[in-house]
Amino acid sequence: MVTNNCNVYEGDTEYTTCDLYKAAFFASAGCKMQDQFRDKTSKRVYFVFEKTEIMSDLEMRYFKRDAKVDALTFGDNVKSLKSLCHNVKKIGSIAE
Repeated sequence: MVTNNCNVYEGDTEYTTCDLYKAAFFASAGCKMQDQFRDKTSKRVYFVFEKTEIMSDLEMRYFKRDAKVDALTFGDNVKSLKSLCHNVKKIGSIAE
């Protein structure tokens, strides 16, 4: 499944997004980030999460604005992921 300009890729075992705030939300909700890479064409950084049964529910709650995560944890994750974006060396590509 591919959605919006950020290109969200949902596979059988992975969930990949370049939306930094959604990635910070998933990390704050306890989802395990497996990898990250910079797309060679768009130069965007993509975050790859282990897909779990609750990912669809978390994503729906994120967009409905009724998700609850610890504010300090979310803020820390945003800062960490922004820092990671500046340091990602791994180059990959997203198949569309």
